[in-house]
Amino acid sequence: MYTIRQASSLTGITPVTIRAWEQRYGVVQPVRSPAGYRLFTNKDIEDLLWLKRCLEEEGISISQAARLLQQQRKQQRLAEPPAEAGKDEALDDLSERLYSALLEFQTERARSLTELAFTMLGFEKTLYRLLVPLLIRVGDDWEVGKATVAQEHFITQFITQKCLSFFPVFPVDPAMPSVLALCPSGEQHQVGLLLFALYLRQKGCEVIYLGPDTPADGLEAMLVERKADYVCLSLTNPQFLPGALRLVNSLVDLFPHLKIILGGEGFAGAPDRYRKWILPGDAEGWNRWAAEELG
Repeated sequence: MYTIRQASSLTGITPVTIRAWEQRYGVVQPVRSPAGYRLFTNKDIEDLLWLKRCLEEEGISISQAARLLQQQRKQQRLAEPPAEAGKDEALDDLSERLYSALLEFQTERARSLTELAFTMLGFEKTLYRLLVPLLIRVGDDWEVGKATVAQEHFITQFITQKCLSFFPVFPVDPAMPSVLALCPSGEQHQVGLLLFALYLRQKGCEVIYLGPDTPADGLEAMLVERKADYVCLSLTNPQFLPGALRLVNSLVDLFPHLKIILGGEGFAGAPDRYRKWILPGDAEGWNRWAAEELG
């Protein structure tokens, strides 16, 4: 739950405007704390961001956008399956439609389906149950020849950009550490890195996301310039382990106070002295790590 000040920070909409939209159009209906303060949900934040996009990108009035939002909510209620199994079927259908659109390079249709997913499912389900599984699926299809290189690249870029677009939604807390996130040279698979970067950003960390196949050249200068507290490396292919460990050793020697995070199956064969930096691969492990490291 978010206060109106936090909701304003997340959306870039002033508290005065949020209150006006609530009172005039009923676009959000925040609950009240025992002290009487407005509290907004993740869905409220998503709706406010959607309204803002309508005004800024489509050029329509707030009254028109509010009517469209109410229509979407009504359609969602009518289309909502009565049982959880029905919800799974709806999600599966949406996933197939989105994947088909992406395979055919239908960018606008894919964007529309993604927006529909956010409206129906909210942020977390859209991310973890729709976009990330599709990112994994296209990688698997490419490996067995069911998707072309062009299709795999297009879908990966589309979903990656969607995930990265979530970053501005979560404000940076100046009290939290900054993190440089990358896959070392040669490593192309970035799903785990992307998810952990989003997890850190939700915690308030500043994340400098460099993505896959990041060369070592220039990292030292970037660390000096950005004064990062952590470097996070993600590795799935053990073929690139020796190079990744050389990079870790170099960074530790140059920056003794730098903290290291290692994630991914590629680090499974790392010598024991690196074990203290290896992050557990499940959400519970991430939460334990965050409780110890971030407080």
